[in-house]
Amino acid sequence: MGKSYLIALGIAIGAAALGCRGRDGVGHAAGATGHGAAGGAGMAGASTGGAGAGAVGASGGANGAGTEGGAAGTGGASTGGTGAGAAGTGGEAGARTPGEAGRDGGVAGASGGVPYYPLGMNDVTILAPLPPSNTTVVLMRGTDFADDGTALVPRVLFDRLAGPAPDTGLSPILGAATYERIHLIAVRVDLCDRLLPGACRETDDARMRLVFQPLHGDGEAEDVGFHAFYTIRHDEIAGAVAALRELAMLAPPQTGALRVSPALSATNPEAYATKVRAFVKRYGGDGRLARLTVNAQPQVSGQVRWVLRGVEKKWNAFVDIPIVGASATDVSESIVFGDSYDVKPIADTPSGLLGALQKNMFDAASATKQRDYLAVLAAVENPMTHTTETTACVACHVSTVVTRERSIGASIDPLTLPGRYTSNFDLSTAAGESATNPRTLRALGFAVRQPMISQRVVNETAQTLAELEARFPPP
Repeated sequence: MGKSYLIALGIAIGAAALGCRGRDGVGHAAGATGHGAAGGAGMAGASTGGAGAGAVGASGGANGAGTEGGAAGTGGASTGGTGAGAAGTGGEAGARTPGEAGRDGGVAGASGGVPYYPLGMNDVTILAPLPPSNTTVVLMRGTDFADDGTALVPRVLFDRLAGPAPDTGLSPILGAATYERIHLIAVRVDLCDRLLPGACRETDDARMRLVFQPLHGDGEAEDVGFHAFYTIRHDEIAGAVAALRELAMLAPPQTGALRVSPALSATNPEAYATKVRAFVKRYGGDGRLARLTVNAQPQVSGQVRWVLRGVEKKWNAFVDIPIVGASATDVSESIVFGDSYDVKPIADTPSGLLGALQKNMFDAASATKQRDYLAVLAAVENPMTHTTETTACVACHVSTVVTRERSIGASIDPLTLPGRYTSNFDLSTAAGESATNPRTLRALGFAVRQPMISQRVVNETAQTLAELEARFPPP
């Protein structure tokens, strides 16, 4: 079919934690985490190593000597603290809490050490602006290679997900040529896979989450989205956070709500874009890919509908992801647009979801029941309450617009709903149109050229920031 003026959204089937190892002089992973003898109550001092110093992998106390640190660089000994600071073999000891040297290894940057720099909403979720045409690349294409020499989006998995769905007959969802048109639209990081409600555990691996959309020749986004999840190992988290702080220092001063990246929208964004590409290449590739999902308006269908499906790695093979709340054999979800959302297979997960999605059921309910239905949507948007393991795919994709439409009709203030996620960070979605466009499911990306930012994405971003601040506090 021709251009679709709907939006494609990457299914967030769990976002995992971000982790980086110690880094060498050019910012790549180097030595393993070292081990030191238990120290006293002192804090390991900040490193004074030279430019490009490698990270030490110190895990002993302040009096212990870290070993097996970063292999490259000219790191110096740590100073400060009560008792001797831990000395790395080619790097620095990263300061953490009193009484211990950095568990994950300190990270040295381009000028000897990465100073603490506060992160904002647009530093851990980066939504790139669209280019003027498909031939112009803002960040990368899905066909580009990661540092391991493999494509960010493997062709074999694209073909598998783009093939016919159970209710689309023999026609594939997407044509084979679509693969060459997919652009990297958004980069997200999180401290765990969030398969369980609540905060991430410090032992969890992290995730880098990439959103891809195919672009038409004029640069407008097609109603298709791929969402790829890559593992960042636990011992890599500190280095990845340091890389995010380096990126933030290059960005224009900014606070407030999530929006199209101010850094990539600046007059000269290339220095920032180059570092984003390096980050993506470092943590992308086949060896790290844990999950790939697609949500798409089938290119052969004239009906306003979406198909959602995905695969995830189990041991050494990728298997289909079953739809939450449906039978184990249901691996594709279809959503037809209208005043309501006709979802197949039908899954009222969590309980009350269908009452919110189906307009007739909502309108027929009592005022108390309507409030209960809206509270289900508020809980779906709360990463401390629900995950992709506890709610149907459709829920997070439509909750932003359905909440607004149903609450206006019922004269219910969404800010008064129980179970709503709260944060000290700005939770506004006003920089996108996810709350005002009833014909889109895009959680993060673009509808043609209009940015789409869902409440669930905003809430997950704020929760990631809160956990990063707690785990890596200012000195």
